[in-house]
Amino acid sequence: MRKTLASPTVVRGIGLHTGVPATMIFKPADNGITFLRTDLVGARPIAACLQNVGSTLRGTNLKNDTAEVCTVEHVLSALHALGITDVAVEMDGPEPPVTDGASDVYVDTLQKAGLRDLETEQPLLNIKQKITYSCGPISYSAEPADKLTFTFLFLHKHPLVSRQEFTLEFTTENYIQQIARARTFGFEEELAFLKAHGLAKGGNLENAVIVGKDKFINALRYPDELVRHKILDLVGDISLTGRKLPPLKITCACGGHKHNVIFAKILLANSEDK
Repeated sequence: MRKTLASPTVVRGIGLHTGVPATMIFKPADNGITFLRTDLVGARPIAACLQNVGSTLRGTNLKNDTAEVCTVEHVLSALHALGITDVAVEMDGPEPPVTDGASDVYVDTLQKAGLRDLETEQPLLNIKQKITYSCGPISYSAEPADKLTFTFLFLHKHPLVSRQEFTLEFTTENYIQQIARARTFGFEEELAFLKAHGLAKGGNLENAVIVGKDKFINALRYPDELVRHKILDLVGDISLTGRKLPPLKITCACGGHKHNVIFAKILLANSEDK
């Protein structure tokens, strides 16, 4: 069944890229997941769906003709992990709070608010055959399986994180234990570039893993925290199909937000709706 919150709840903080403070109010709803910019006069709710993805520069950004919200993937990932299909999110800034750079704060806050079943079922992403997508070294696949799993292969030229691979057997409990605390990350050599281009203004050692030249600048929560965060992002981006995921084996090598969204669109287009 579709699920919403039993009561409203709030998360406050600054945005990862904008550095702008925002208060997010999550309210029970029955018309999917929407984001409303309360700081903009005349703004209308933005539905969290693939057709509203405006850009994927360093995050997944949603927009309609009245407003835009940036970097929503961590929020969407937490909602999907808890099975929440319907919630009205009001926010007085352009970007959700980065919290600790992961999704665990959102998971904890939403769980404390409680969940409530709605009277309708979420439609299924009905994939009956293997679906693949590739672009250069980037590749994705999804195929029917006996359980839902996400496997991600992360490759990078940096010797500290040259190859990381992780498989998540997707359940709420496994997500909370194995994925939710994995923080966003950046490379020390990139920070000046990002800030010069108006990004990562809210990033710091409290909410991101920073990979230095020959060491991690801050302590890791998992030895393979970077690839786990990639799965966190992928879960959030795939949730934009608006469908319940059946037992599938989903794999990705070297992907990111842009290609996550492209693959999600391909999956939705190949769903055999009955």
